[in-house]
Amino acid sequence: MGRLNDSLTYLCGPIDNVPDDGIEWRRKVASQLKERYGMKVLDPTDKPFKSHTVNYEEIGDEKQSSINLRAEGRFPELAEKFRAIVRADLRCVDLSDILICYMPKGVKMCGTIHEIIVSTNSKKPTLVVVEGGRREISHWFWGILPSEPHEEDRSGWIFDSWEALFDYLDEVDEAEEIPEPKASRWVLLDVGSR
Repeated sequence: MGRLNDSLTYLCGPIDNVPDDGIEWRRKVASQLKERYGMKVLDPTDKPFKSHTVNYEEIGDEKQSSINLRAEGRFPELAEKFRAIVRADLRCVDLSDILICYMPKGVKMCGTIHEIIVSTNSKKPTLVVVEGGRREISHWFWGILPSEPHEEDRSGWIFDSWEALFDYLDEVDEAEEIPEPKASRWVLLDVGSR
């Protein structure tokens, strides 16, 4: 295994405005990250938190429960529920070495953008795959994400496809020196060796 072995990656992307709650792409990508690089994955659709008193889930029946709370105007309960969910998801961003985000075309997002901002402010590698390619990403992201070098299928950490992302991760994993952009942000802890 290479440099990415045992690194911890958070899979960021919309949940509440996509039909499958964002589960399918996360399962597929998590499997590839584990098999190719030995990476560990934090997935907000399969939260690793264990609690007997707080429910951090936001998919399936819990998603429907949240929709019902909003429709019924039960805003205090909705706020209480989501304070815990937001804190749990941001804790996952805190713990991760790397954030990998998928931005499907035309989907309203809020938590995803919050997580990207937290990740970039923490100087983590924040890698974004955009459905439809770079032309579809909001202009704002060109100002907050490293965007050079410009190559055929990516600009810095903005990728046109999953294949482009995996090609870049192959470079990071195998190269003698981490490729730009922002090579200095690839600070991967080796806690397993202690």
